[in-house]
Amino acid sequence: MKYRHTFFLCLLCCIWLQSAYAADLLEKIRDRGVIVIGVKIDYPPWGMIDKNQQHAGFEPDIGRQIAKELNVKVRFKAVTSANRFQKLNEKDVDMLIATVGDTQKRHQQVHMVLPHYFRSGVTVLAHYSKEIRLWADLIGKPVCLTAGAYFNKTLVQNYRIEPIILMSNRDVKLALLTNKCQAWAYDNSSLFHLSQMPQWQDYELPLESILPIHWSLVTRKDTASKSLASWLSGFLIKHIRQGDLLTWAKGWDLPDQHYLQQQHQLWLSKDENGQPVCSHFPSAANRGLCFEPTLSLTNPSTHTYWPFDKFDSELLAQSLLHTVFYTLLALIITVVIAITFSFLTLYTPAWFGKAMAFLTHIQSTIPPILMLYLVYFGALSYWYDAGQESILDGVSISLIVLSLYAAAGINNLVISSSLSGGKLIHRYMKNYTGVKANLINLAKAAGLASVVASPNAVLVINSLVASTGQPVLLMSLLAAFYYTEVMLFTALTESCMSAFRARYARNTVSKTLPGDPL
Repeated sequence: MKYRHTFFLCLLCCIWLQSAYAADLLEKIRDRGVIVIGVKIDYPPWGMIDKNQQHAGFEPDIGRQIAKELNVKVRFKAVTSANRFQKLNEKDVDMLIATVGDTQKRHQQVHMVLPHYFRSGVTVLAHYSKEIRLWADLIGKPVCLTAGAYFNKTLVQNYRIEPIILMSNRDVKLALLTNKCQAWAYDNSSLFHLSQMPQWQDYELPLESILPIHWSLVTRKDTASKSLASWLSGFLIKHIRQGDLLTWAKGWDLPDQHYLQQQHQLWLSKDENGQPVCSHFPSAANRGLCFEPTLSLTNPSTHTYWPFDKFDSELLAQSLLHTVFYTLLALIITVVIAITFSFLTLYTPAWFGKAMAFLTHIQSTIPPILMLYLVYFGALSYWYDAGQESILDGVSISLIVLSLYAAAGINNLVISSSLSGGKLIHRYMKNYTGVKANLINLAKAAGLASVVASPNAVLVINSLVASTGQPVLLMSLLAAFYYTEVMLFTALTESCMSAFRARYARNTVSKTLPGDPL
């Protein structure tokens, strides 16, 4: 009993010590001598990788100054709009300086440090030939969006665009250049900088900026991070008053420097008693003046058991249904192509049959995902200029590539059968197990291919992770959906093929004469 009490006492002490140590993230950072900051690498000149493979930009400069004043080293970790909150809340990073716009919904997930350090809005980048002059011109048109951006849902709801959600700015740029979307709706500051580059000289920013938003440094909402958040608030106030933020922005030639100039003057101003108008803890009257109101775009869900509002729920259901229909269509097309391949290989002149066999062998050795990206973002982009319409969309390309791959595998299996002569159906029934396995594997692969075929089918889930902070729930839903879908299509394939095999067997027996091979 004595040892048991000692054990529990030690356990409680360890828990208390660990809690006390974890209760102050600022002290923890100082003790270990390193602060880990999540920054962008696809958002020049705010965050990027320079020619020396080092983090560079306005935001990494702020991060280095933070580390300098904390007297610690800085370690940057790359984050994206889609994963930055997940990285923060999973403690991969201590804080974010990653173009995070301050919205009410995000206050439910993380802590937004005040005052803000930048401001931006939303506009679009489009080719001159598109002749986009009003936001209404985008109604019903495919528009590229970066997953996790705060304005995505508002643009879809208010302007009725057809969203093409991609996970990174690099993918969006590639999609825009290869005409997969008519325009890219994104932060006006980033697009302004991009439009000044020589390779984007044929693109313009034709629309006025909307949905202005202020940017915040971000920490976790836990108790341990309060000390860091308070220190960062004082850090920003100091450098706004000194004009350092404005100087750094000028060094990177950032747009909308007028906002930082206003902030500099505001935080320097004093009232009639000679006291600063704005301070770390402003009065109720001055709070709205010194700390800009948080942007509210959507109403949160009223259901505690379901974190998504009606719009998110409908988009999620629609995306998953697209994947189901896509998989079914892929199976049907594959069967048709496979039978065509087999007929052309076995029942045409020998030279043509050998050529077909060789081509299907090559086709089945190339991974379909690799072929998807080579065709979708590569070969077809050279068939037309940026201002022209695409020959094939993502659905058509992915269906063709995936069906050709699966059909080639089935054909290779059928033509290698030891059965010589006879009807084509004999060979398929002889290789029943292998044909069925290929079709089931196709159903599994269709889920991956749907990323290209219908980006929203999978990427909308990642976007919801970024906007709602529910990675476990969403990933569990996604895993359950794909498991259920594969099981259903497996059962459907087995049922159809078994029924067809049984009918074939009955017909064969009834028509067989003595001496005829089955």
